[in-house]
Amino acid sequence: MAEIKYLPVGRSLVTLTESAAACKLVQEELLRSKRTYKDVARAAALSNSTVGNIARGATKLPRIETVIRILSTLGWMIVAQRRG
Repeated sequence: MAEIKYLPVGRSLVTLTESAAACKLVQEELLRSKRTYKDVARAAALSNSTVGNIARGATKLPRIETVIRILSTLGWMIVAQRRG
């Protein structure tokens, strides 16, 4: 299984290897951003309900593509690295 690594602007490296941890991170970053779910959804090319469901915890295991879109919209730099 590949590791997906996220490097937030101005913070230390965060490595996520499971969707539950990714979901929690997205929830925290959505709250911190103070942006509306609608604004984030539009910028990330996702539906309002997708962003809202993740933020509320209704979606427990979001697709990694969705996590990447949201975090990118919130100012994160995404770094993928081959293991080994």
